[in-house]
Amino acid sequence: MSAQKINIPQLGIFLGVIAAIAAGLLSFVSVSTEAAIKVNLQKKTDAALEQVLPAFDTVETMTLRSELDWPIKYYMARKGDKIVGYAGEVITPEGFSGNVTVMVGLELDGSVRTVIVTANSETPGLGTAVTDRKLQKTLVALIKGTEAAEGLAPNVYLDWYAGKKAGASRWPITKDGDRINGKTGATITSAAIGGAVYAISGTAIDHLQDLSKGAK
Repeated sequence: MSAQKINIPQLGIFLGVIAAIAAGLLSFVSVSTEAAIKVNLQKKTDAALEQVLPAFDTVETMTLRSELDWPIKYYMARKGDKIVGYAGEVITPEGFSGNVTVMVGLELDGSVRTVIVTANSETPGLGTAVTDRKLQKTLVALIKGTEAAEGLAPNVYLDWYAGKKAGASRWPITKDGDRINGKTGATITSAAIGGAVYAISGTAIDHLQDLSKGAK
């Protein structure tokens, strides 16, 4: 029996069509996934802004550079025609396990209102004790069947910054105690957050005039 002759040109066309279809499907999936990621990121940002800012109607954005040349994205919150507060978000590369994304709500004078960590990969139980806000049900609440209080969950390390304002130098990291901003065993994470909060507050103070005018 003679071997069947392969039609090289037809095979090439067939493989080309398969490759084109595969490329089209991959492109479609990529575009769809990218769009979904953008929507989810925007929802996450909106939720974070509601946590750190007073009640607002709209927000405008502006990006400024810190003294360490970190890009900080600022959100100017408006209630009607009046700016009621600012929020700044920065990614610090100084975390123990890499990048830590910190968002800080600011009063109009640049002092800290609220601090939250919106993304991190810190060590569970150590670094995450400094970064996470989790509502905890007490034994009394469980017995009574009452729900945890609504609102932002407390975190003693993040709440330490409330009311503080960047000055001439970064805030020192202290040990556990009555007044703290650092956790023993997670000093690198604590220092990273402290540096991010300081950068957001300090850069805002240096550019209050620009922020108060809103985006142009």
